[in-house]
Amino acid sequence: MSYTLVIAAVIVLAASFIRSVSGFGYALISTPLLTFLFDAKSVVIMNVILGNVTNIIVLFHTRKFIDGRRALILIVSSAFGVPLGAFLLSWLEPSVIKLAIAALVIPFSIILMTGYSFKLKHDSISCAVAGFLSGIFASSTSLGGPVVALFLLNQGMTTERFVGTMAAYFVSICLFSIGSFISMGMVTSDILIRGSILLLPLIIGSYLGVRLIRKINVALFKKITTSILVVSSLAIIVSVLLGI
Repeated sequence: MSYTLVIAAVIVLAASFIRSVSGFGYALISTPLLTFLFDAKSVVIMNVILGNVTNIIVLFHTRKFIDGRRALILIVSSAFGVPLGAFLLSWLEPSVIKLAIAALVIPFSIILMTGYSFKLKHDSISCAVAGFLSGIFASSTSLGGPVVALFLLNQGMTTERFVGTMAAYFVSICLFSIGSFISMGMVTSDILIRGSILLLPLIIGSYLGVRLIRKINVALFKKITTSILVVSSLAIIVSVLLGI
């Protein structure tokens, strides 16, 4: 195995571990780092595929805590956003959409870190908007988590309910994205081979993360998730500015 794949394996293991603990963050962490090693478009497609494996693992362990109503709204609304995102990936530079995500996520994450939240009165409508935007971002950059994570955190979900709902949502949106990629002929043999090599570290990281979920208190959990959002968004900005 080349040094490039060894480094990629370490990145995937760490990202899948953090994703399992926090409920999201796999692509947020792995996408900016993996673009140092591989081209951006193949990273997006590979991360959507690999990310769904860790989503399924987490979903199995947290299935009893899913908020069914919100998960269904997110899934249905994201289905309308995914094809648009896949089209944007084939047409626009991913860096443009990455910067848009970072610009949206950073200020709201900082607000949440201060302990302030504003419960949205029209929960279902806000949920649908978050799902639609996340669908666009997921298939265009593999970074579909921030918008939904911000929405659910703002609405005051408990740790396990947040993780379970996010897992249910991500399994569906990743399947939508993969279907769009396949229909557009974007899934190549190189991506599948590389992804299969990175599958083992991803499974190990996911398993270790799931074991720690119940040991984290709510306050610490919120600090972890919002910190991940801010740091990852800053990493996205730096990678774009450096042309990586």
